[in-house]
Amino acid sequence: MHQIEEANMSCLNILTYHRELLVSRLKSVQCILDNMLACGYICEEEAEMVQRTVTKTDQVRKILELVQFKGEEACEYFLYIIYKVREAYIDLQPLLKEINYNPSNDIAVMNVVNTDPISRYCEKLRHEMSRDTSFIMSYGQREESRLEELYTDTQIELLNDCNEGQGFLESLDQLLGDHAVFNSQGETICVMGDAGVGKSILLQKLQNLWSKKELQTDAIFFFKFRCRMFSVLKDTEQISLRQLLFKYNCYPDLDPDNEVFDYILRFPEKIIFTFDGYDEIQEDLELMDVPEVVSPEDKAHPLQLLISLLCGKLLKGSQKVLTARTGIEIQKKVIRKKVVLRGFSSAHLKTYLDLHFKEQEHKELVSVQLDASPHLSGLCSTPLFCWIVFKSFKHLHSMHDSFDLPEACITLTDIFLLLSEVFLSHSASPAPALLKKRARCTSETFKGGLRSLTAFAKLALQGMERGSLICSQEEITECGLTEEDLPLGFLKTVREYDSCGSPATFEFLHGTLQSFLAAFALILDEQAAVSSILKFFAECSRRRHSCLPFDLCIRNSSKPSEKEPFTSNEHLQFTNERNVHRHVMQCVCSHYPLQ
Repeated sequence: MHQIEEANMSCLNILTYHRELLVSRLKSVQCILDNMLACGYICEEEAEMVQRTVTKTDQVRKILELVQFKGEEACEYFLYIIYKVREAYIDLQPLLKEINYNPSNDIAVMNVVNTDPISRYCEKLRHEMSRDTSFIMSYGQREESRLEELYTDTQIELLNDCNEGQGFLESLDQLLGDHAVFNSQGETICVMGDAGVGKSILLQKLQNLWSKKELQTDAIFFFKFRCRMFSVLKDTEQISLRQLLFKYNCYPDLDPDNEVFDYILRFPEKIIFTFDGYDEIQEDLELMDVPEVVSPEDKAHPLQLLISLLCGKLLKGSQKVLTARTGIEIQKKVIRKKVVLRGFSSAHLKTYLDLHFKEQEHKELVSVQLDASPHLSGLCSTPLFCWIVFKSFKHLHSMHDSFDLPEACITLTDIFLLLSEVFLSHSASPAPALLKKRARCTSETFKGGLRSLTAFAKLALQGMERGSLICSQEEITECGLTEEDLPLGFLKTVREYDSCGSPATFEFLHGTLQSFLAAFALILDEQAAVSSILKFFAECSRRRHSCLPFDLCIRNSSKPSEKEPFTSNEHLQFTNERNVHRHVMQCVCSHYPLQ
């Protein structure tokens, strides 16, 4: 009955009756002023008079006085702005529901421009994320592929709290949904998987869907981070949560009253975070004590902020998606849902093959070779290795008179040597004009690129020795690499670790490529004694399971200490196989004798 009576009230009377509610809950004054001014309900002098008022509540009171003085139509348009710009006036939506507000036909045709800082920031985030996620980087900076043209789903298996399979996801929308949640109090969705199985590209697809408003979520903010960034920043000055969110994503525009950050603090459930590659910083967390950070205004180590976000000490209620290598354990009490990526199924592999090869001849040739080689087909169930095989086939087939994929038992070593051959062939001199293609000679390719390959291997080994996944321009130069070497494809530029205009940093195309090259460097070192290589096997131990970071939230802080190189055994995947030595001898040593 009360609702019916209010529905019959004039808009002018509604503003009078709910005046104090409007004064206390209306936050975005500028959007009201901009639209009232654009439609001629107020003039420039009146808008300036409101802006000169000191406090936000007094500004709202002044607007209400002006609007009510202008009459019923101005009052209804005022309510219509609140109705249209829902994100900016979320606190007033219950009022509109209570009065059963519906715009009249005359008002409904009027334009409302959303100039609210919160809405503008949401659109800016979507624009930036769309730009950053629409392409898949390929060979260095030479080639990009559109995500929508190449992305292929993989098998995503749901796990319960005992790591038992619970079936497979049918779409990415289900990743954020309530299906198979085993801990309703947890906030972190854990995505596990082996190296190269597609964890990073899955997050990229998730981010891209959100940027295009195609992800089934009501989250209006999406912040993405790579975990290795926190490792890089661990020795810098402390930063606040506000700086972390805005500096490493994007800053709000025209937000003098900090409405965006206030909204983030008040409505954390409207936020999605993605943290890619937790395993890359696990050792950093083991070597430092991390106290809890409770106040969003406190400055702290970036790693402390990360832990506090994942623990729910900061922005409790926000959704977090965390990726990590298989074998990394996280406390169950903070995990909401867990999935593991199983790679391409046979159907997925066929879809990826169709997307990758447009020429029917190439498509059929690769399909026949995959069917004939169980080893090759098995490796291609891992998306990274499949991408390497397919891109290598396409590139080498375009350069040479004939090229077939390996038919015998092939290993990861073969895969990365094939990729190295492709990269090194970028610097090869073009074939004579009369020849369309040249005969493939792997030994000549490695002979011509040995200097570059040795320098990249040295860079990879030095990075692993100091526990770093990125390198600076100075470190690249010290290893003997030149400007001509950088576009080959082994490295890619990353600017997200430093937003202050410092020189660009670089990282290897994939962590597994760095591991392969580090092992390669151990074998190519002519001066290295056998004992100097064996010591890495002695120092290597299986990475222990950890319940970090969440048990660190109760400890006291201390400075991080130096970590030991080669505490994981990833680089030994390649030295442990004799194929590196065999292929190096076949491809290189006939021209450059090694001890």
